Amino acid sequence: MQMNPARRLAEAVGSWLHLEFCCYRAGLFSEAALKAAVGQMLSSFPISKNGVRVYSDFPHTAINIKNTSGRKKEVDFALTLKAKGHTNDNCDVLVEAKWANSTHCTDEKIFTDFLRLAIMKRHDPDATCIFLMAGTSNILSKKLVQMPFQCRMIKKNTGIGKNSAVRKVSLDHLNVDHKIYFTNSIKSLHASNLEIPTYFLVRAYDAHPIQSTSGTVDFQARTWEIMDVSEKNIDIANWP
Repeated sequence: MQMNPARRLAEAVGSWLHLEFCCYRAGLFSEAALKAAVGQMLSSFPISKNGVRVYSDFPHTAINIKNTSGRKKEVDFALTLKAKGHTNDNCDVLVEAKWANSTHCTDEKIFTDFLRLAIMKRHDPDATCIFLMAGTSNILSKKLVQMPFQCRMIKKNTGIGKNSAVRKVSLDHLNVDHKIYFTNSIKSLHASNLEIPTYFLVRAYDAHPIQSTSGTVDFQARTWEIMDVSEKNIDIANWP
């Protein structure tokens, strides 16, 4: 049976991290270092059309609205056909990646990546949209018990979560955690003239390698896949 692309990516990157660690190259780890591993894995995926290949820093159509100035917005990785006469959409796979140990891996930037993937998924419904986070197992674990994954202010978790069940993440301006931790991401995307969906469905995949009972696994990777996205948009007036 064919392995799900998101799970396959988590297992491949996690295995690569473990190999590099065993070869005493952990000091080279960073978000940029993930490019080789992610690129190799995406290149092995089945493709929908001839000419499809992997690109990093890909300017997907959905996150680049016309009449906006400055550098184009880019998704970290895309498996797609980028040729003369073809638009920057209709992708097979889209990936946003974060290195958990980086100072750039903030709650806000993580959630912004999820929203960007949701926006691209709505535009490109046949694309597999994946968020990848990798790093030391202790830092990764800490990230998962705080927003945007786990609510802090209220008991019921309305964050992204870390379990394999498909979860509906609704953007609720009356939710204290959402108001505190989601507002900046929403406002930054709105400033780029992007319409933000009211909710998205997401599924998490387990960390790889699986942590041993004695906690000997130093580096792990895990993924989330955007499964579906609302056609309706939030009212930005509710997010001042």
